Amino acid sequence: MNGGRFDFDDGGSYCGGWEDGKAHGHGVCTGPKGQGEYAGAWHYGFEVSGVYTWPSGNTYKGQWQNGKRHGLGVERRGRWIYKGEWTQGYKGRYGVRQSANSLAKYEGTWANGLQDGYGTEVYADGGKCHKCIHLTCRMCFIHSG
Repeated sequence: MNGGRFDFDDGGSYCGGWEDGKAHGHGVCTGPKGQGEYAGAWHYGFEVSGVYTWPSGNTYKGQWQNGKRHGLGVERRGRWIYKGEWTQGYKGRYGVRQSANSLAKYEGTWANGLQDGYGTEVYADGGKCHKCIHLTCRMCFIHSG
């Protein structure tokens, strides 16, 4: 495995390990004009495990597969933090989405990036709702306290 730097025509760059002409091992890839950066492990041109930072400051730290978030990961986006499973780029299976500055959170199942199945939502005021969500049908069982 060799290492080095490659500058793309669009202004982006990659600095790190190479094998068979592809990013492999540890490396950092920066988008054109600094639009996003991925730092972490690569496997023959694809991200494996690392941190992607968007220009907005939002981040994703976790596992990747075929260029998409897949496996376990943590996304910090604005005032929200999602910790859980990802499936082909979407929040999937099970995870927790919580506010960074209030009690608000949802813990439960997800499909295709949306709350789907069973979960518990806690509101900013501390109120709770146990949910069963299926496509467009939502049922909420509210518990106070």
